[in-house]
Amino acid sequence: MALPEESTEDPILQHRPKRFLSHTLVELRQFKRLPFLCYSAVVLDISAGGFKLEFTGETVSTPGRRYWLHIPLIPLGISSPRNFSCLCECRWFDNKRFRMGGSFVELKPEDEKLIEQIMASIKTRGQL
Repeated sequence: MALPEESTEDPILQHRPKRFLSHTLVELRQFKRLPFLCYSAVVLDISAGGFKLEFTGETVSTPGRRYWLHIPLIPLGISSPRNFSCLCECRWFDNKRFRMGGSFVELKPEDEKLIEQIMASIKTRGQL
């Protein structure tokens, strides 16, 4: 499946939130609090609206499928809370490179603030 070409002439891309490159390890879980049936992945970039990740092993997903994105925060320098989990939805999946684009679903205001902290930490750590 080919990914859409990114062009600044595309009105959707002109209004997309700023993205931050990352190499943060995360898990996509079937269940919010149960650490089985989960998939490890590396977040390649993240924005206030969504993310792109690459799975560490072979896996399959489909657009519309929902997961719990689980991010350990200690490696990002955020000590409280220790972890962040939020509902997300697969928007596209590349079955050759095992990459997925996702969007956040039903974020609470405190979740949005935590995502901003995560992006700030990734931005700061990326400049080191």
